[in-house]
Amino acid sequence: MIGSRKLKVCAMTTAIDRTGIKLVSNPQSLRAALVPMAVGIGLGWAFIVIWLVVVCFAFMKSPLWGGLLLASLAAFASLLGFLSYTTLRDSCRDYIFEITDTDAVLLVIDRLHRRQSMQMVLLDDIKYAEYYPYKDSASIIFHAPYTKMEVPLWPMGSRSQDVVDFLLGRGVRVVNVHSDENFPE
Repeated sequence: MIGSRKLKVCAMTTAIDRTGIKLVSNPQSLRAALVPMAVGIGLGWAFIVIWLVVVCFAFMKSPLWGGLLLASLAAFASLLGFLSYTTLRDSCRDYIFEITDTDAVLLVIDRLHRRQSMQMVLLDDIKYAEYYPYKDSASIIFHAPYTKMEVPLWPMGSRSQDVVDFLLGRGVRVVNVHSDENFPE
């Protein structure tokens, strides 16, 4: 009987002390305003079905009124279809945002289209950042000479103020659009 040995290789690593924040988006069921939006969309589709029955009765009485109702119902259905798609698309995206002393990196994982993308901006290159503090649509836009990077903070819960505080601590000018601050030139 011949025995075998496993070789264990240990590599030395250098630890670099990096200060930063890493935000991961909440699961889709815990995101702000998703449940009320889904209920509203469901009610909208129920409304379309009910009005389709009304269109059938109106078409029997007056083809002109039936055609007008059908056209307005089709316009509403296409608008609701677009809203349904964008809600589904947004709920199938995961965001990982990491900001350190030197850079900000956003990774977007799109599970609906099976793609992922990454954006990065150096903190030293940021002229200013626009901060939108509204809970259901919170975001921050970094303005640099080579890019404008929008980071959605609404799917990441209540940690958006931590990002703003981190940026202010690193000397990045943050313009809160909710207040009357002027944008830098």
